[in-house]
Amino acid sequence: MKNLNKFLIIICISLGMIACEEFLTTMPESTYVADMSYKTQDDFNFAIAGVYAQQQELYRSNSCWFRAIIARSDDTRGGGTYLSGLDLFTDDADVEPLRGAWPSFWIIITRCNFILDKIDKIEFNDNNLKNYIKGEAYALRAWSYYTLGWQFGGMPLIQSELTIDEIKSIPRSSQDETFDFAISDFQKAIDLLPESWSGKDAGRVTKYAAMGGLARLHMFRSNFTSAKTLLKGIIDSGKYAMEEDYINCFTDSHDNGKERVWEIQFSGGLTGEGQYLSTGMIPEGYTDGIIQPFAGFSTAMFVSLDMMNAYEEGDLRKDISTVSNLKVNGVVQDKYAYILKWNHFDTYTPQTQQDWANNIPILRYTDVKMMYAEVLNEEVYSGTGEAFSILNEVRKRAGLPTYTSEDLPNQIAFREALQKERRVEFAFEGLRWNDLVRWGIAEEVINEYFMSEDEGEGRYSMDGEYREIFAIPYTELSRYNDESIMWQNPGY
Repeated sequence: MKNLNKFLIIICISLGMIACEEFLTTMPESTYVADMSYKTQDDFNFAIAGVYAQQQELYRSNSCWFRAIIARSDDTRGGGTYLSGLDLFTDDADVEPLRGAWPSFWIIITRCNFILDKIDKIEFNDNNLKNYIKGEAYALRAWSYYTLGWQFGGMPLIQSELTIDEIKSIPRSSQDETFDFAISDFQKAIDLLPESWSGKDAGRVTKYAAMGGLARLHMFRSNFTSAKTLLKGIIDSGKYAMEEDYINCFTDSHDNGKERVWEIQFSGGLTGEGQYLSTGMIPEGYTDGIIQPFAGFSTAMFVSLDMMNAYEEGDLRKDISTVSNLKVNGVVQDKYAYILKWNHFDTYTPQTQQDWANNIPILRYTDVKMMYAEVLNEEVYSGTGEAFSILNEVRKRAGLPTYTSEDLPNQIAFREALQKERRVEFAFEGLRWNDLVRWGIAEEVINEYFMSEDEGEGRYSMDGEYREIFAIPYTELSRYNDESIMWQNPGY
């Protein structure tokens, strides 16, 4: 059983809290209050476990938010099931994956607010633990606001326990104000969190995870100077390293290992704490039992031919991240590949479709180093500098030839090579769409992708920059029913 999940298994039945499923079905999405009692140190340990439990839901299922963000990019073929047009850029204010994700992010924020409102009023046996839990709450609230902000734009900034009427009176802020709020929370978290957790607590957010989350926010804003300091701090800590073998960035035996700076925790053992995103990447007609001991789901997405062509000859990552010629319903699929990255297990064999013990990374150390290389190149190009060394370290692990300054003679050439390398290194990890938006090339890349024969030769298109952010779910607009407080994003 995975360490942090010892908290999560009991969170829904402990301390009189409402069961997770019941909470989601009985409380409307815009109702961010609950009657919960926090009186002891143990109560707050259970309370922060409740935050992690909600974060799991964004990554757990075959139709979760994480799958939808993967499908938004050019890495998967358009026309996937249960995506409400997210992959074809025909999405509107009634998108099932986002309609479900919105309340999850807000439940995380609300539970963090409860903790931060109450924790200083309670005496702890361990004051360090009090600070750590506060740090976790700040980090998870910051992560939620940043994620909501880059996807939907400005959010109402709610930082304390409020009544429903009070919440409905707080209007949306701007995207920049939302990011500034998340930055403040991340900074508080960094000051409070430990450098590492051990034993049963392994997998909880650390100082370096918060630093990485904040660095990613700064990268989104092209604030390279601020990102550089944070990324260098993680690298200089000496606590992380790239896995020697790419596959071990994803195997369950290496969960919470040296490559993993921040990841979503799951465990097997038929405890209810497994994930089934992995099952959903393989089609329901698959029955050979080699990849997994059971059939997949109808949510399996094809890898786009554009993505497959992005792999260079001999790239070891291709056969770890994708699987071709899969037999489905007795017929070999020889035209399209499926996503394999999340199906590598070598310690625990899942017993059911919902019993995968593989963690899902939010931030890998390789990403820390590649962001740092990007920062160095944006500051000043150097054909013999550290940025080249990092890029070549990633390529060497993938079995590819290294670059020299003759191959990449200037800043633009290096930038383009790094962008290509990020795509194949982090394929299907939910980063591609974020990268395209922050680089300012989303519309160009997506429309070129849609012009391919495989994608309909222009049948679909990204019809404007407004699609860099999603529509506010109609369910939320209707709950507020006040366009001066919660309004729709332009273009929708």
